Parts: sequence; structure tokens; C-alpha cells
Amino acid sequence: MKRWIFSGICDKSDMLLYMCKILANGDSRVLLVDGAIDAKYRHCISVMHPQLPVMEFAGFDVATGFGSYTSLMDYLEEMNEKNYDYIVMDVEKPQFMDKDQWDTADAHVWVSGFEVTGLRKSAALLDELRAARTDDPLPPFHRVYVQVIEDLADGSYIEGFMEDSRIQWLGPPVKMPWDELFFALKIKNEHAGRLGIKPLSRQYKRSLTELIRILTEMEQRHIRRAFRQAGRRHA
Repeated sequence: MKRWIFSGICDKSDMLLYMCKILANGDSRVLLVDGAIDAKYRHCISVMHPQLPVMEFAGFDVATGFGSYTSLMDYLEEMNEKNYDYIVMDVEKPQFMDKDQWDTADAHVWVSGFEVTGLRKSAALLDELRAARTDDPLPPFHRVYVQVIEDLADGSYIEGFMEDSRIQWLGPPVKMPWDELFFALKIKNEHAGRLGIKPLSRQYKRSLTELIRILTEMEQRHIRRAFRQAGRRHA
């Protein structure tokens, strides 16, 4: 079982939902964990069954309403649900996971948007995470930039807010492009209560493929095949 932490204060929900659908169509059992500040996933996918703490959506499971990773693990143990290939976590609350749970994750990804408010909140989140440690540094992070538009493609804008973070970055950032069609698909999916993926732009699919390739041992041809299968399934 691989556990990935995606952190940073920004709307990364669409990217993680798409990623989980691709992984699920690659014959993996996937759990997406909502540790975001505003519990956004419940609003996106739990309209029909808001009382369920773990529910199936678009071929993978989504866990919502848990105050901590420990409480989630206790619930899965009670339900005898432990055979996930990937646990993908959107973590925006420093108290959601303890130091050992952070450090034993298989991958750490810092996700940034370009909104100043989110960047400042992300810097504050980093300060809180570091304050929970003494001389032990945070683990190294991969980087993802979301909602990238052509005029703001220069990462120095984001890096200016992180220059004092003293974090080790792993490689160059993966840039997830944004346009009006992407936003229209997001709204359509939310209102329909499903996860259509076929209309995503070629550039977005290329970036998402690269991110999955970095985090897994899947070959690009296998990721592309999972994309095609996901595009044929509209659930």
C-alpha cells in the first residue's frame, strides 16, 4: 500500500479526483482522504449519501468527515478494509496527521495555486508543520502548480512566498494548466454528481500523466491506457 500526502492551501480537489480515477482504471484499489479545511469532497461527491464516512465514487473510495488520520485508520480496521493499493490524502490541517504519519508516507506533494490568499495560508501551514518538530526537518516534497495560465506560468511568483520555507524540493514542479473549458467541466461534474474526464485538454492529461509517472512505477503506456478506459466510463 502506498500513501501519498498532498498539502498546500488551494483547490486541488479536481486534480486528485482525476488522479484517483486514473489509478482505479489501472486496476488499483484507491482511497481518497478528505483532510481539507472545508471538507470540500463531501460537497462534491456525497450528495446522495452524506451520512456515509466512506463511499464509492467513480470507481474509487472517498473518506470524508474524519478528524484525523488515526480515526480513519481505526474505522477501516473496524470495517476490515485494509487492502488499498493507494491512499491519496488531501491534508490542509496540521493536526490531521502526527509527525510519524507524515514521515512514513511514501510521497509528499506540495500543491500551490497563484492566489495570494492561498499562498499566504500555505506559508502559515508550513510554519505550523515545522513548529511541531525540533531539529528534525520536514520530508522533501514534490511540487505541483495548479490553475496555471499562460501569463502566470513563471513559478518565481509562487517561490517568492516559499523562499524562507527551508524545504527540500524534489525536481521541477508539474504544472497543471487551466482554462475556461476546464472550469466548465468542473461545474458540470459537480452538478451531475459524476466525474467525466474525457473532455480534459491534451496539455492537462499530459501533466497529470507526468505526475502519476513520478509517483508510481507505472509506464506511460499503461497510464495512457487507464486514461482511455476512464474516458469511456462516465460514472
